[in-house]
Amino acid sequence: MSKRGGGAYWPASVLKGRGWTNELMKQLLPKPRFVMSNGHPVRMWSKEDVSRAESSLPFSNGRIDPKAARGGQKGSAPGVKHARSLLSQAWEEAERDGSAPWRMAGYCHAALMARLTVIPRSRAFGPSQAKGQMKEFLALEQSCTGKQLTAVLKNFLLSLPWLGEQSDSALARRVLERYPQVLAGASRQALEEFAAAQPEADLDRMLSLEGFPAAQLLQEGLAAVWSVWYVPQAIRTSLSLLIALNPKDEYPEARRLHRRFVLHLGGTNTGKTYAGFQRLMRAGTGIYLAPLRLLALEAQETLLDAGVACSLSTGEEEDLREEDTHMAATAEKLDLKRRYDVAVIDECQMIADRQRGYAWTRAVLGVLAPEVHLCAAPEAKDLLIRLIESCGDSVEVEVHQRTTPLICMSHTVDYQRVQPGDALITFSKVGVLSVAEDLRQNGKEPAIIYGALPYSTRRRQMEGFLSGQMKYIVSTDAIGMGLNLPIRRVIFMETEKFDGVERRELKAEEIKQIAGRAGRFGMYNRGFVGATQNLPAIKAGLEAAAPPLEYAVAGFSDLVLQVDFDLLEVLTQWSQMPTVEPYRKLDVSRYIAIISKLREKGFLLTREQELRAANIPFDETDEGLRELFFQFLRRWQQGERVDQPGLPEEEPTLPELELFYKKLDLYFSFAKAFGCPVDEDRLYDTRERVADEINEILLHKLRSNIRFCARCNQALPLHHRGRLCSACYRRERRTT
Repeated sequence: MSKRGGGAYWPASVLKGRGWTNELMKQLLPKPRFVMSNGHPVRMWSKEDVSRAESSLPFSNGRIDPKAARGGQKGSAPGVKHARSLLSQAWEEAERDGSAPWRMAGYCHAALMARLTVIPRSRAFGPSQAKGQMKEFLALEQSCTGKQLTAVLKNFLLSLPWLGEQSDSALARRVLERYPQVLAGASRQALEEFAAAQPEADLDRMLSLEGFPAAQLLQEGLAAVWSVWYVPQAIRTSLSLLIALNPKDEYPEARRLHRRFVLHLGGTNTGKTYAGFQRLMRAGTGIYLAPLRLLALEAQETLLDAGVACSLSTGEEEDLREEDTHMAATAEKLDLKRRYDVAVIDECQMIADRQRGYAWTRAVLGVLAPEVHLCAAPEAKDLLIRLIESCGDSVEVEVHQRTTPLICMSHTVDYQRVQPGDALITFSKVGVLSVAEDLRQNGKEPAIIYGALPYSTRRRQMEGFLSGQMKYIVSTDAIGMGLNLPIRRVIFMETEKFDGVERRELKAEEIKQIAGRAGRFGMYNRGFVGATQNLPAIKAGLEAAAPPLEYAVAGFSDLVLQVDFDLLEVLTQWSQMPTVEPYRKLDVSRYIAIISKLREKGFLLTREQELRAANIPFDETDEGLRELFFQFLRRWQQGERVDQPGLPEEEPTLPELELFYKKLDLYFSFAKAFGCPVDEDRLYDTRERVADEINEILLHKLRSNIRFCARCNQALPLHHRGRLCSACYRRERRTT
């Protein structure tokens, strides 16, 4: 039966275990479905219908306590039934109005009646304790807090068997006489206390909503009902009114355009971006969107060289030119209000990235251009076509093939025997530096490329390779996206990488992206791919078909600021709300972590300011950057000048210079986000100076910036302490 129901349905036996009666099933649930079990039909209801009904007041009023019911009336304290009848009569005879205190009192009464079905003898209070609790209950009318109300009502419930048995006593008569007024008076005070603590709370609306959880009010109190039941429900209601379920409907201006998409599909080095870019250069106005600021800068320079007035906008810098007709930008910086004749969006397979994919989704759905060129890997084809057609736009597909064949080598390569035009790939910064130093010690001058390298330094290294000054490259997978270099062979030194969560095998699409850099068109007739180890894994990756992308990541818009609740709660509820296929919600954990840390540090910001701060691009896991971010924010909040960070002390190390460059990026991003004045000429000069110093280290001082194990001579991690690597240290410990 469980298989037939698929786990989504409950039989009557389960419902009765949750407090349902046959009368409640008939009253509150739709007609059941019947499932055959052992030759007999069994009634079944969907969990969704049951859960919805259990949040209603009629269920709270009519529910039977399953635990007490299993004990039977034999173990029930005497007087319970009489007490229930007396309190119900007292409530019905009271003169009640529709005010908030009386509505809350009604929920308290309903919760008490729902619980006052069977009270085991073992739990009922004795006469002396019951009398004391009755007096505590009466005192609530004059003095009550939210916590007192919950605690006293729970004890009052266990005193009611005494009330039923001693209903003729003076104290019992007093309780019955004042029962409705005590609940109303206590509710009024609890509401006033809560309103003073949270003046933004709309308690009238909360108390008027259908399905108010009376049982939760009695069990956990008013604050819990507000935060756990009402706020999430109210936020979701507000969000559903502001934000469309289908992300495409968030861009009405783009929906009014009939856009024509050209989808350029192909692997690395197939000319797909070049094809889109040629059309962009001929357009009267246009925008190019890239995943990396280096690519955006190259696009700007190409357009400027062609006589096209082009501005630049990335998260770390701007070069806005008067009378520009074109813009080169990173995907996140797209201006959705500006119209263009042609848009080119590069590396569109990034649309499925859980952290940044929202920027590509936003661009595809919302860019205001009648002609849009999308450049993507083949695995993005079906997903992109689905999004385009859902917008009512037209699409044509151009498949680009490599003009230079890519050949997998038949044997492994000794990296000490590299050839001019080779690119050696390893997946850690210290690996890149140590391999580069090994080559240099053997008279081979390599260019060096890795993710943390400032883009100005990266350009210097690339220029050295392009000019022939450096005949080899040692790089991480940073080489895989957009860097068109005259590489003849790509040699993988590893087939695993750490992706920020775990160390794992390379995916087929990653192997293809990196390997595709070999054999640049116009320079080589063929490109070669090899490995120093595990060559079969590289060959299998080249031959495997990358799985099609399954979803596009959808982000939230500034409309979340219009929801009048705490921003963290709004973001949390937004992330949990459903969306249509083929979309997935953006991972908001970074926003929540940064905003939570801001509050922990004592910053009092508006919701708009919190969101602006959380949007600033920097590595919040780096302690130095995080503290500088807080320092900038504190100075801004106090009305002080936010100054550019000072240069490191004399002879800074490579990691110190790289961190300082990141601090300069953070300074610019923060200043732009919060409207602080920036001396952009000074900032540019400082960046170039740091890039030069890093380049000087890479060219001439690399060995002095790398520490090697005193026993095995392997390169040590840059921040490693001690003279031995971890493996040698463990071996030495075992022998001593």
